[in-house]
Amino acid sequence: MQKFLTIEKILLEFDPELKNILPALKKVNANFGYVGEKEAGVVAQYFELPLAKVYETASFYDLLQTKNPPILAIKVCSGSDCSLERSGVIIQEIENYFHIKVGDEFNLKVRLEKISCLGRCGEGPIMVVNGKVYEKVTASGVHRILGEWS
Repeated sequence: MQKFLTIEKILLEFDPELKNILPALKKVNANFGYVGEKEAGVVAQYFELPLAKVYETASFYDLLQTKNPPILAIKVCSGSDCSLERSGVIIQEIENYFHIKVGDEFNLKVRLEKISCLGRCGEGPIMVVNGKVYEKVTASGVHRILGEWS
């Protein structure tokens, strides 16, 4: 209930015009970490638009999340230099550690993603955990890194 009062308070900062949907969604996303279907429903009601239109907007932009973020978000660079430096082995270690696969959304606590080049090719393979960047990650180092977060 409190969450929806907060969303309504956010929405009152915007005139209910079509041009304000994205800025409003950005602010909701910034406050809650995502814009799910229920949150999009409140926005749709305020802007007097179909839920599908608002949710379509939220899901189109990469800067907005439409799912509740996991407790642990792990990203491994799969750019060519990191791949040459064995980022695939790093991914396998993480998959084995958590018993998950890249891209699976079944585990609500941990999500593993491959990402493209981060522009740090000399420091690869690169692993990012909840925004913290780890460079020159080795298979044996994966367990130490994940231990920091478990």
